Amino acid sequence: MKSIFKTSIFVSIFSLFASSFAAADFSAFDFQGDLLSKPKRYFELGVDADVAGANNLLGLKDILQKEVVIDLTKIANDMSDSGFKFSFYDREKVFVNLNISSRFRFSGFASVEGNAHFNISKDLFELLGNGLSAGESKTVDVLGYADLYANLGASFQTIIKGYGVKITPTYFIPLVYVPKTTATGKLTTSSNGSIRANAEANVDIYTAVNMHDFIEDSKTFDNIDFSVADLLSKGGLDLSLEMERNFFHNFNAGLYTRVPIIGGKLDYKMSTRVWAYAYEKNALGILDDTEDHDYDHGKDDFTYSEETFKVYRPFRLGLNATYTPFGQWLKIQPALGFAVRNPYTNGDRIFYMEYALDFRASFVKRIFNFNLGTAYQNQVFQQRFGFSLNLRVLEIMAQASMCGTTFLTSFKHDGYGAFVGIRMGF
Repeated sequence: MKSIFKTSIFVSIFSLFASSFAAADFSAFDFQGDLLSKPKRYFELGVDADVAGANNLLGLKDILQKEVVIDLTKIANDMSDSGFKFSFYDREKVFVNLNISSRFRFSGFASVEGNAHFNISKDLFELLGNGLSAGESKTVDVLGYADLYANLGASFQTIIKGYGVKITPTYFIPLVYVPKTTATGKLTTSSNGSIRANAEANVDIYTAVNMHDFIEDSKTFDNIDFSVADLLSKGGLDLSLEMERNFFHNFNAGLYTRVPIIGGKLDYKMSTRVWAYAYEKNALGILDDTEDHDYDHGKDDFTYSEETFKVYRPFRLGLNATYTPFGQWLKIQPALGFAVRNPYTNGDRIFYMEYALDFRASFVKRIFNFNLGTAYQNQVFQQRFGFSLNLRVLEIMAQASMCGTTFLTSFKHDGYGAFVGIRMGF
């Protein structure tokens, strides 16, 4: 049993983009509202998975061609001011729900969630596409960060004086955390035609277990010893709260928030330095063998240390609503809010808005259900379409999304997402 647990932990660590989920129909958005509706089932078991990735440079239509043509000048001209962006999240969850009545609804869950984001400033693409004049210099900035958590939690939902209320404490265990990491490269040309370029970045990776033996001594999962109890003791706590009330006969609205309370701890750190250097003099001299150049790049060996690093899941706050203009067969559900990554860490805070707008239609006594929506969640824009088949004892849900790092690129097939959910109960 311990061997199986070890294997699952290490697979999670090495697939940094492995998994998590958030409890919601057709979506990875944690807060869906609609707290005053009757539950679908008294008891249910469920599994949900949601993954999405996007960039604003290349899509499948650019790659899946007989001849791939890369026009650097066009890329430089089309690149947004924010530069190249890549965003990814993967979420999975298993849960059990007990819905005795609208006033007593309980859920317990276990989940894993992973996120990664990467950004290169536009300067690099202007340099590649348009070049530099003699005596000019240009800098290129790079930003990246990632995380991976395992979560255990429970929620209680009820109705108090007409208000739907849902409280969800979550105990999260950080497995891997890469803080906001920045690097700057510089390229300079001189009047004699020589070009110099250099860049370096210091990368720190915090982990839940000591990776030295695994990486340096090539030990297997079974040969690496760590305490499961110690790992579980390093978790943190946050508290989610949702409230909703009916304002008109067909309009409900409320608020949601997630407040980090106790930070999770990672006790192991692995560090490295990535660097590159290039020098070119008289590039045209290659024609008469007078050209002179020197270049090199590499990565320093990892160094390992025991250093406690405290992390929190993002703080979130927003409003959502449910509007049923023609009855319960059609629900319009907007949400608008914001999130703060590293809310208590000076210099590492990252603020971003979130929104969702979904149109959900049900037919034939809610057996056939459809969802059409747009959203910006987990720093990925989505245009999504979903379908579910609800046979009471079994419900199967599926959704596909076009994704992007901006609203416009989410229509250009630069990224994709998928959601799958299964619920069984009565």
